[in-house]
Amino acid sequence: MKTRALALAAVALAACGGGSAAPAPATPPAEAALRAVHVAHQPPTTKDLIEAAMASSGVALRVSPTCAGAGTETSDTTIGRYLAGFFAALSSPAKNWIDTKIETGWSSAGDPVNICTVTIHHEDGDDRWGWGVRFQVRSTDGLVLNDTFTCVGAG
Repeated sequence: MKTRALALAAVALAACGGGSAAPAPATPPAEAALRAVHVAHQPPTTKDLIEAAMASSGVALRVSPTCAGAGTETSDTTIGRYLAGFFAALSSPAKNWIDTKIETGWSSAGDPVNICTVTIHHEDGDDRWGWGVRFQVRSTDGLVLNDTFTCVGAG
């Protein structure tokens, strides 16, 4: 499934920050303080995947070794800052799009899950990249499993 609209990135950023340009806190909230995120549909829709990634913005990048140093700035410490950096790098008249992918699988606890990937792509001449996140959504109740986030990308 592909969503090809730079406008979507602007809407996503506005939804994450409520239109505010205030910087995110330097220290991510404790994992225990994160609110549970559930997707609306099973299997999740493209919109569900993007919403789940945004709603999980407080998940610390330290959740996975794949996210170490993966942000656009060394100060990026959360999934939200990581994704926001790539949304902010999208520029016109470049070709920008968001890919989503859903695969079925099993969690480490043996629960059926949807393995969800959201990738932000940018292409402008020789400047080509795609960065995003992969995470699991438990099939039985739609719960986003925060400890399954990994950072994915290719440049």
